Amino acid sequence: MNTWQNIIKKRMQDIGETQESLAEKLSVTQGSVAHWLSGRRKPDTDIIASILKAVGIRELIINADGSAAENNTKNKLNKNNFQIEVLDITASAGAGYLNSDVKEVIKLIEYDSSQAKMLFNGMDANNLKVINISGDSMQGTFESGDSIYVDVSKKEFNGDGIYVFTFGKSLYVKRLQIIKDKLIVISDNKKYKEWDISEDEIDQLYIHGKVMLSQSMLLRKHG
Repeated sequence: MNTWQNIIKKRMQDIGETQESLAEKLSVTQGSVAHWLSGRRKPDTDIIASILKAVGIRELIINADGSAAENNTKNKLNKNNFQIEVLDITASAGAGYLNSDVKEVIKLIEYDSSQAKMLFNGMDANNLKVINISGDSMQGTFESGDSIYVDVSKKEFNGDGIYVFTFGKSLYVKRLQIIKDKLIVISDNKKYKEWDISEDEIDQLYIHGKVMLSQSMLLRKHG
C-alpha cells in the first residue's frame, strides 16, 4: 500500500531533500522527521500539510484505509463512490481560531458504496465536509489533529450534540446544550469551564454544521 510517508520519501529522493534539511525547514529535530516518516509516530494533519508544502506536493488524497496518492490521480477516482470534500479550515477545540486561520490538510476522501452505507446511513455526500481540529478542550472525545465529519445541512441547533460554529470572530467545535433560556457551550475536557450564549448574544452565533463522526486512528460516531 502506498502511504503518505512513502510518497514523501520518494519525493525527497527525487529532489535531493534529506531528513536534516527537511527538519530545518519545519523547525523540528531530525529525529522527529525520522519518526514521522517511519510511521513510529503519527503527526497531526497540519504537520503533514507542512511536510507536503516543504517538499513541493500541493495536494494529497488520503483514503480511509490509509493509502494515499498525489492529486494528479484525482481524475481516476470512481465517480460512483461516496466522495467527501476536506475543507482547509481548522476549528478550535480550545480558545477559538479566527476565521482567517486556515490550514490545508487533505482534499478528498473516498468510500465505496458499502462503506458509505455503513458509516453515513444514506446521507448526501454534498452535506458532509471534513475539517481538522486543534486544541485540547474536547479531549476524551477528540484529540488535537483529529478530522471531524460535519453535516453542513444542520445550520440550526436541533438538539444536544457537538457543533461547529462561529461566535463573534472565532470558529469553535464544542458541545451545545439548551438549559432554560440559555445555550450552554460545553468542553468535554473538564479543566475548561462551560460558558453560555444569552438571547442578547445569539445574533453573534452562526452554526456551520453538526459533527457526525471523527477520525484519528479509529472512526467514532457522535450522532
